[in-house]
Amino acid sequence: MSVSRDELMYLQSQLEGLESIFLELMPFGIGLKRHDVQEFYNKRLDHATKPSACVAEGELRRQFNTKANQVRNLVDSAESLGDVTNKLNLIRAAASLPDDRKQALKAGVGDFCQKLINEETADMELLDSILNSGEISSVEARVLLASAMFLITDEVACNGQKMPVAELLNKLMDKTSKSLLSRNDPFLVEAQCALEALQDEES
Repeated sequence: MSVSRDELMYLQSQLEGLESIFLELMPFGIGLKRHDVQEFYNKRLDHATKPSACVAEGELRRQFNTKANQVRNLVDSAESLGDVTNKLNLIRAAASLPDDRKQALKAGVGDFCQKLINEETADMELLDSILNSGEISSVEARVLLASAMFLITDEVACNGQKMPVAELLNKLMDKTSKSLLSRNDPFLVEAQCALEALQDEES
């Protein structure tokens, strides 16, 4: 079942609210009642807008440290796979649970993604072989999606022609969403958002 842009934005808003509860409210013992929540954010606004507010600086530091920890952990995981400057290692680390990292990507998946990431070239014959093999894992499905999602281009080279990234992403989602990834898998949800954004740009 397709999810509309508004529904995805609503779900994203709920996810951000959940993160706020676990990272901002619960650690400070804030009650989960409308009044308590509003009062907490009102106080944060007051502190942030006062020049002498060291609390606001401390809170900003905590938020940046949280993001820094996420990035550091990902870099550490990617280093365990090889060269951290290789974008595929970063994508693979992010797409894997710790136990999954022990298993290497199938050669075809690695070859396809390396060419896509580094040369902006899509070998569709290889991709069809990968997708029709029935042997790719959920990690490999996420790696394929992420390799297309994080391209800084609207088109890729394909058999001497140009193919819109939206078309490639749509093909990948069609295969991965049916059997390999659950509907609420973060990579699939993000791919849906990316595809909608690309289609909006085209229209």
